[in-house]
Order: sequence, then C-alpha cells, then structure tokens
Amino acid sequence: MKTDSLRLIPVIDTLYRLRSVRPVGTVSETAADTTALHQALTANPAHFAARTALADRAAAAGAVETACQLRWEGARLVCDLLETAAERTDGEPVTLDWEDAYTVQALLMVYDSAEDHFQISDFELATALLESVVDADPEDHTNASELLAFCYAALEEWELFDETLAQLPPDNLSTRLAGYWAAFRRQAAPSSAASESAAAKEADLRSSIQAESPALLSEWTATDHETPLTPSPHSSARSEARRLWHRTAPLWRDFPEFVAFLQA
Repeated sequence: MKTDSLRLIPVIDTLYRLRSVRPVGTVSETAADTTALHQALTANPAHFAARTALADRAAAAGAVETACQLRWEGARLVCDLLETAAERTDGEPVTLDWEDAYTVQALLMVYDSAEDHFQISDFELATALLESVVDADPEDHTNASELLAFCYAALEEWELFDETLAQLPPDNLSTRLAGYWAAFRRQAAPSSAASESAAAKEADLRSSIQAESPALLSEWTATDHETPLTPSPHSSARSEARRLWHRTAPLWRDFPEFVAFLQA
C-alpha cells in the first residue's frame, strides 16, 4: 500500500506527528447513515476516525472480516510510512507524539489490527504490528508490550520475551500468566523433558500458580468460561482472570498442553 497518504511532521528532535496528505473532514461517528463515513474514507484512506467508526459498525453487525480488513488497511498505511522513515534513519525507529489526536488514532489502528491477527493465531504478524507500536510509542500507552509478551512466548523468542516481561508490572495477572506459560513451554522443550528434574519442576510450577494466582488456576482448570463482565475498578480477581482467558483464548486453542497440564 502506498505511503503517499501520510507524512511525518517533526515536533522536536526525533519526535514526530502523523499528518494526512489529504483533508480530514469532521464526520459524525454516531450518524445513523454510514454513507458519509464511506465517502470520507473513499476520499481519504488515512481518515482514521471514519475507518475506525466503519470497522466498529461492521464488527457490531457481525461482519468481522470486513472490520478486520478495514483496520488492516489502515495499519499498513502507518507501518509502511514508519518503515520508510526507519530506512532513512539507519534503522532507528521514529517516535510519534502521543499528545496529538490524529497520531493516536493511527497508532490505535495498528494496535487494533495486531489484536485482530492475534485472535486468528497469526502471531508473527501480530508481533510485527505490536513491535511497530512499541517502537513508535516507547512509553507504551496502548500497553502493547503485554500482548507482545504472549506473542514472543508463542513464537519461542525467549530473549525478547524475557526483555519484555521484565518491563511489565510483576503483580499483574497477565504478567504472571505469561511467566507461568513461558516456564511451562521451556520445561516442555526436548532438552528439558529428558531431564530427571522435569517432573519436579512441573510440580513446583503448579504449586507456584496455586499459591500466587489462585484465580488464574481456578479459571484455567474450569470446564466452562462464562462471558466476562464489563471491567470495573472493583472487579474481582476471578473476573479479571476470566477476561484474561477470553483475551488469550487463541493461545489455548493452538497450544492446549498448558491447560491440560493444569487440569491434570
């Protein structure tokens, strides 16, 4: 996809904002008629507000593939520009300004597309998109590193996994889950499986999960996972664990061994 729809505008030093080459008109995202949104996007593929609104409406109507395609096309616009910019800076990533509304819309489009690809188990592409977000937003306002840790574990990129996990809040359920799953995957490697201490390590891992994160153990050994409730500041650990189950479901579909290990 061409990168002539977007350009980088320097703010200060190595900080940039994204700007559309074509005019970005104001479109009501709550209008009943989607014609205006389609017209806006046809006139300007980099109209991220219109693209997001259309994708959200498509998803709500059950047209998930259409929604994913809209987000993917928008993400490619941003990533192509960032890749071209990195080539001009000897591989150094370009930092984008999170204080700029249009730039934030673009970065969120990339993140949302990464989540789309994660949900269909395309962990390699999800990783590439998430890395683009983290590179462009070192403060990680989208919390992309959290999902990136799971992607690295799925791809067995252990050095990158360790670096990413070290940057995450250690007490978060997501951080703990990623650490437990990575430990299990590493112990299940052929070299570890042949070790006499493999069984002892598995027992220690199960004991650690039971002691440190009983809500995770309870959810991961359950036979039914109800639809998670809407998050709130006072959500229980069990509710948080249930939401985390649904968010990471593609991993347990593609790598069921961890769940089987916990349920044994």
